[in-house]
Amino acid sequence: MKAVRAHRPSLAAIVVAAGSSTRFGRDKLLMPFAGKPLICTTLEAVCQVPVRRLVLVCRPDDRAKMEKCVTQAALPRRVHVFLAIGGPTRAESVLNGLKMLADNGVSGQDWVLVHDGARPLVCRALLKRLLAARDTGDIVVPVIPVADSLWRTLAGRTKALDRRGVVAVQTPQFCRVATLQSAYLNSVASASFGDEAALIESTGGQVVTVEGDAQNMKVTMSGDAEIAEAAFSARARTVVGFGYDVHRFVSARPLILGGTRIVSELGLDGTSDADAVLHAVMDAVLGCAGVGDIGGMFPSSDGQFVGIDSAVLLGRVMADRRIRKLRIISADITIVAERPRLRDYQVPMQKRLAHLLGLRSTDVDVKVTGNDAIGWIGRGEGIAVLCVVTALRLR
Repeated sequence: MKAVRAHRPSLAAIVVAAGSSTRFGRDKLLMPFAGKPLICTTLEAVCQVPVRRLVLVCRPDDRAKMEKCVTQAALPRRVHVFLAIGGPTRAESVLNGLKMLADNGVSGQDWVLVHDGARPLVCRALLKRLLAARDTGDIVVPVIPVADSLWRTLAGRTKALDRRGVVAVQTPQFCRVATLQSAYLNSVASASFGDEAALIESTGGQVVTVEGDAQNMKVTMSGDAEIAEAAFSARARTVVGFGYDVHRFVSARPLILGGTRIVSELGLDGTSDADAVLHAVMDAVLGCAGVGDIGGMFPSSDGQFVGIDSAVLLGRVMADRRIRKLRIISADITIVAERPRLRDYQVPMQKRLAHLLGLRSTDVDVKVTGNDAIGWIGRGEGIAVLCVVTALRLR
C-alpha cells in the first residue's frame, strides 16, 4: 500500500490592484516608477520570499495591461502568476483572489500574503518578520507607531486625541488560506472592513503584530509616487552601459535607424537589418547588466538572424531575466553621419526607442552630428552610433 504524503504548506500571495486611484488622479499602478510600471515593483517585492503562486487582482479594463506588466516584472521562475478580476469592494477582490488560488492547487492549510498593489517598497526584512510569526495568531500584520498628532474633526469642532498605543497598520497581512476564507464567507459585513486583520478580529480571531517599516508607504496622493521613487532609488545602485556600432553603406538595402525607416538611396550592410542605433542601444543595455554584447547573444554565424528586425532582437534583450532585474531610466544616443539628413527623423526615433525600452519620450535623447568631412564617415561611407544607457540595479 502506497504511503500518503502529508501536505507541506506552501506560500502564496494576493496583490490587490483593483482600485480606481480616485485620490491619486490617474492610474497609479500603471504609471512609470523607476523605469517600469509601479505594479511591477510591488510584484517583485512580494516575491522576495518563497511565494509559489501569486494572484494579481485587477480591474476588467486593466487586464491586458496587467498581463504585460507581469511579463515586465523580474519574478523568480518558481512563481506562477494568475490574474483575477476584482470587485467593487476589497472584500470581493480578495475573495476572487482566494478562489483563483483554490482553483490552482492552493489548499486551506497553505499560507497567503495579502498585499496592496500600491505599496511597492515592502522589504525582505519585513516579509521575514511576518513569516517568522506564523502560527502565533490567526493573522499577522505589520504596524508602525503614529508619529503625527491626531485630531478628530466633527461638525466643525476639533478635539485632540491621545496617540499613545495607536499604530498604523500596513500590508502584507499574513495568515492561513482557510482562516481568511472562513472569515470572509462567514461575516455578513465583510465589505465594510478596510483590511483582513479588522475582518478576522471582528470574527473573534487573534491579530498578532510585528514591526512594520516606515518606507513601506502606500502611494495614495499625487505626491506620494515621487517620495516612494526616491526611496526606491536610494536602495539601488546606478549603473551605466555604453554601446557603439558602425556599419558601411551598401546599395539595394533599406535604411533602418532606431526602428524607423529612413528615406535613402543606400542602406547599411549587416547580418540583420543593420539598425546601428538599436545595436548600440542593445550593447549599452547589456553593459548595464554586465552580460556581454549582442555579438555573443546573436552571433552572425547563426542563420536565424539573417535579415531579422533589430526591434525583435531588442525585445529579446529586454525580456532576458538578467535585464528585467534592471530599471532602465534613460538612453542617450548620438548618430554620427554625413548623409542622409536625419534631423526630421530625430523625434520619430525618440518616440520609437522610448516605446521599445518602456520609457517616457523625455527619458530618451537622439542627437545627430557629422564628422566634419574627416575619415570614412566624413566621406559618407557609413554611419556610427554611440549610446549611453543609465539604469538602476538593486543592491
